[in-house]
Amino acid sequence: MPIPPGNRQVFSYLSEVPILRGSLVWIPFGPRTIQGVVLSCSEIARAERPTGRFKYVKSVMRESFLTDDQISLAEAVSKECLSPLGRTFRHFLPAVVKERSSKAEAIIEKPAPIRLSNDERDVVRKLAEDVDTKPFYLEAGIEQALRIVVGWKKTNGKKLQTLVLVPEIIAIPFTEKFLCDRFGSERVASVHSALGDGAYFSAWERIRSGQADIVVGTRQALFAPFRKLGMVALLEEAETVGYKQWDMSPRYDAHRVASVLCRLQGATFLRAGSFQGLDTALSERLGEVRVLRIGDGTPLPSAPITMIDMRKERYKKNYSLFSEDLRGSILEARRQNRKVLLIASRGGIDSFSVCASCKDVPRCPECDRALRSTREGGFRCPGCRYRTKSFPRCGKCGSLEFKNVGSGTEKIEREAARIFGGGSLVRIDEGFFRKADRVKPYDSAISAGILIGTPSVLNIGTLRDVSLVAIMDADNFLSFPDFQGDERFLRIVARSACVAGMAGHVYVQAFRPEREALRHIADKSVFELLEKMARDRETLRYPPYNRVFRIAFRDSSEDASRKLAFEARERLMGAGIGFEKEVRISSPMKPLVPKVRGRFEWVILVTIPRSCTFPSVLEKVLLSEPKSWTFDPDPLSLL
Repeated sequence: MPIPPGNRQVFSYLSEVPILRGSLVWIPFGPRTIQGVVLSCSEIARAERPTGRFKYVKSVMRESFLTDDQISLAEAVSKECLSPLGRTFRHFLPAVVKERSSKAEAIIEKPAPIRLSNDERDVVRKLAEDVDTKPFYLEAGIEQALRIVVGWKKTNGKKLQTLVLVPEIIAIPFTEKFLCDRFGSERVASVHSALGDGAYFSAWERIRSGQADIVVGTRQALFAPFRKLGMVALLEEAETVGYKQWDMSPRYDAHRVASVLCRLQGATFLRAGSFQGLDTALSERLGEVRVLRIGDGTPLPSAPITMIDMRKERYKKNYSLFSEDLRGSILEARRQNRKVLLIASRGGIDSFSVCASCKDVPRCPECDRALRSTREGGFRCPGCRYRTKSFPRCGKCGSLEFKNVGSGTEKIEREAARIFGGGSLVRIDEGFFRKADRVKPYDSAISAGILIGTPSVLNIGTLRDVSLVAIMDADNFLSFPDFQGDERFLRIVARSACVAGMAGHVYVQAFRPEREALRHIADKSVFELLEKMARDRETLRYPPYNRVFRIAFRDSSEDASRKLAFEARERLMGAGIGFEKEVRISSPMKPLVPKVRGRFEWVILVTIPRSCTFPSVLEKVLLSEPKSWTFDPDPLSLL
């Protein structure tokens, strides 16, 4: 029975009666009574029963709460991420809470029919005919990909369950509504972290019973108790960072977990997006994925892109966040009752603040990150929950005056309201979902004249009547020194151009338009940039040509964390003798953010060939180390 505390995975208990595998039980654990999951149960004769230290199971909470496939998936995730099995099981065990009954009567609407084009029917036919286990990649926008999923479900998956994954909660309302309109709300279940415990458990049980045969969710929906899964459709658009769990163990990637789930269930794995990244291009070349194109493979219609040099705006004494060209285009679009989408690199008011007197930058005492301003007049840390009181003083000189540097969604909203009027503005960022009345923002988003948000807004679905998209601060997107930064920005620009369409326009504002990525976008030579990026990554042994594992050693003392990292590297190097050509172990280094939640970090990177798994000899060394490290396969950043 896996227990969350400690590193030990399984404990043995006695029971007077047989207990089914996957049952949730109450067990004594030291002075406490905690939950456990039954992994196996064997009958033994009374005379052979062990005595002494073995304890008895107190009670069975729920029989067969986890399916065999869920247990197998948990074991695979635990092994991949070197995470204790008990900790992994937490993602498979929702709180058992009864959902409050709603007084409002459910309105049963007749599902709307969907008519596929000949090209779309050809794609559905290919999905059904090919019995190979390789995943598919469909080059299509969000709505067209959902049409393919609906077509497959109606023709081939009538008795099977279908899972549609989205990267952000913001994409749930459109996707859920699209599927409810075609199948009826009683057949669709939604699984994401914005649900209350009761609603979450209710959706979980509807999936278990088979009442819900269509599931829409974020990455945690992968752990639902499916009866028989026929397809997993993973939608990839502007922001795919949401598919990676990076801030807690197990640090899994939804792409890899979905692949394992499809193999366990014998289901079809379909990824869909309008921008084919380097990973997909390499997978296609190696025959690891089959790329499907609708029709003759003509790229989706996209808007022209205009690059604006903000230095020239400052030379013209324009200190606004909006260039003169962008301001004029927005006014013209609003006069014609067309919609505008403004994209910022981050939420909030600014990037950081500086004391007006001594130029000191306020930092978080727990994470050592630069603090950001809040509407209440205080500061907050972007990396943890630390917040200051309203109107704080500078810790160095005591001044009350600070200068905001950079711009976030709130600052853009203020200036847009001043210039264009605030009646038709809607802002969507990380704070949007904290209010109970804004859990489903799609209706307000599509009705807004000017929509302001981070790149996750582009995952909403079809934003109809948007004729102008502006990336307000391209420099901030490209300023983080990460090898994937340019590719992520290209994905955002490509999605923006698709949203605006042929009749629309995309503006990219930057203070350094001579940057390589911006220059290629302006010259319409993006494919040349992607080829160069691919060559550079192959030479440097970066993903997707190799796999990288990030091992972070943490301690409240910086010297202690550094010592842990260097000692661990010596043991890893000793265990890795004989395959130095295949495995590279970096020297310990201080990360870009060296302090996280009050603990200092030192990092080791282990690089292996793309087709390999983490070496078992190195795994044994790590598991023998004191539990002061975190293991992150395929991290979002190497810094």
